[in-house]
Order: sequence, then structure tokens, then C-alpha cells
Amino acid sequence: MTITAYSPPTQSLVKPGEVQTLALSWLASFGSPRTRQAYGEDLRWFTDFLDTHDAGSLLTASRVHVDLWARSLEAEGYSPATRARRLASVSSFYAYAASVGAVLSNPVTSVRRPKLPTYSPRLGLDLTSAKPVVEACLRMTTHHQAIIGLCLFTGLRVSEALSVKGSDIREEGGHRVLEVTSKGGRRDLVPLSPQAVRLLSGVLKLNGSGELFPNLDRFQVLRMVAAIGKEAGLDRPLTPHDLRHGAATCALEAGESLHRVQQLLRHANPLTTQRYDHSRDRLDKSAAYGLAVAIGGLS
Repeated sequence: MTITAYSPPTQSLVKPGEVQTLALSWLASFGSPRTRQAYGEDLRWFTDFLDTHDAGSLLTASRVHVDLWARSLEAEGYSPATRARRLASVSSFYAYAASVGAVLSNPVTSVRRPKLPTYSPRLGLDLTSAKPVVEACLRMTTHHQAIIGLCLFTGLRVSEALSVKGSDIREEGGHRVLEVTSKGGRRDLVPLSPQAVRLLSGVLKLNGSGELFPNLDRFQVLRMVAAIGKEAGLDRPLTPHDLRHGAATCALEAGESLHRVQQLLRHANPLTTQRYDHSRDRLDKSAAYGLAVAIGGLS
């Protein structure tokens, strides 16, 4: 894709040397280190696009440039969710820049965003497939067991699980709870079931009040979870998000209310939780089966 030089209707209101300071100030406005890292990487994708196509600086870019970038991401095969997130990150930067008078408007505001499905594309685990996963982890190391305890039985994201310390676990109101740093830096209390506590007991003995996974990163956990799935005999690769997704689908299958599952996963919006419910309902409860029974005629 090539783009020609374009003179936007609004020019940058800050000097070129101040752009980096502005970007760092924008990132500093987020409390979560994970959010800062993800948003920073997304902004670099856009600045790299501008540099590659000689399209000017970050603060002189227009909607034309953002539209072309969005189309280039689509052409390169990135998923709708990834494209939507990157556009949202860049839009957040420009909203911040406008709020401090660095630009006059946000060039991402009217850009069309990818339409995301109302259901999760992956089915995740159900009660039938979750049981062999638990049995498989018991034949593996204490770290494999702890990942299942935190991500499947407690619904943590892998990034949240990796930051857990033994000192984050305590008694509260007669319950064993885990204090976890959620998205946006919010601290939440998550109940630990007896099964989760059992699966965590090994790493707690090893690390005490310190980090439960001091020498692991998310890529190592990805391989560990895949190994659990292989040991369990699943017919497809198992990912860390499948475990969190499975926490939702298994709880819903067990009869827990959508509201309770939303609380477990700490979703701000119940529609996010519903995506996990609909992903299985759209298949298990599809009208296609009732239609076939009604029409009949085939043995």
C-alpha cells in the first residue's frame, strides 16, 4: 500500500521534540503497567506505519492516514478484535492530546471500527472436557496445578495469575480469598474454592508469601497450558484464555447465574460475560436441531 503526502486541515500544536513527552504522559495516565505496555505497542504500530509511508508525524496525521492504516491491518490478516483494540488505543492517545491542547481534534473519532461478534469465537472448556484437564495437571508439576487453580477454578487472566504472591491470599469473612490486581489497576477480592486452594498448595509451600511464579513469563505459561491439554487428550490445543473462558462456561453450565459469573470474572459489562454463554448456546440450543426434528423424513 502506498500513500501520497497529505496536508491535514489541522496542524500540530506542539513542537516535534515534545511528541515523545506527550506520549509518555498519556501512558502515565493509566494505572496498570499492562495497559501502558499494550497501548504503547499499539501506538508504535501506527507511528511505524506513518514513518514507512512518509506520511508525516503523529500529531499531523489525519483521518485519511488512520483509515489507510486500518485497511492495511485488515489486509495483513489481523483479527477484528486486534484491529479494534489498536484503533481504540490510538484514539485514546488523540483524545488525551486534544484534552491538553496538543491537537484540535481526534482523527480516529469517525473511523469505522471492525464489528465484533456477540459470542466468543472459541467454545472453551465445558464440564466434560474440564475434568480431564484437572486430572492431567495433577500428574504434572505444582506450577501446572497452580495455573489450573488460578485460571480455571478462579477465572484469572494469565497476566493476573503471574503477578500473584502468597501474601495476596488471606482469610476474609470466613472465606479464603485472593486479592488480585484487575484491569485498570483495580484491586479485587476473589474467593478461592477448596479445590483451588488444593491446587495452589504446592507453590505456596515452595514460595511462601513471595511470587508464586517468580521465573515464568506468559510464553512459558502458554507452553505449559498446551502441555496440560495434550496430557488430557484434548482434540485441539489448549490456551490460557481457554481456562478463563472455561471458568465462565463451566459455571454457567453448572447453573450459576450470569450475574455471579460476571462477578467471578470481574467483567465491568455483563455483555462481555454473555459472549461466553452465547458461544455454546448458539450451538447446543440451535434452532437447526428443532427444525430437523419437526421436518423429519430422514432415518
